Amino acid sequence: MFHYMDHKEAFEMLRKAGFRDTEIDRITKFRKQLSPNELDQASDNHRRLEFFRWLFQTGKLTEFVS
Repeated sequence: MFHYMDHKEAFEMLRKAGFRDTEIDRITKFRKQLSPNELDQASDNHRRLEFFRWLFQTGKLTEFVS
C-alpha cells in the first residue's frame, strides 16, 4: 500500500527542498491534470527520470559537483 502525502505535507517538503511557492503551485497544477490511473501506470523509474530531467532543465540540478 502506498502512502500519499496530503497537500500541506507535500508543500512543506518541496519548500524545504528549495522550491519557490510559484514553482510548487506549477507542480501541483501539473499533478492534478494527471488521472490516478496515469500516475499508477507510470513506473517509478520513469517518474524519477522525468523529475530529474525537469530539475536539470530548470537549473536546480547540474552536472557539476560544487
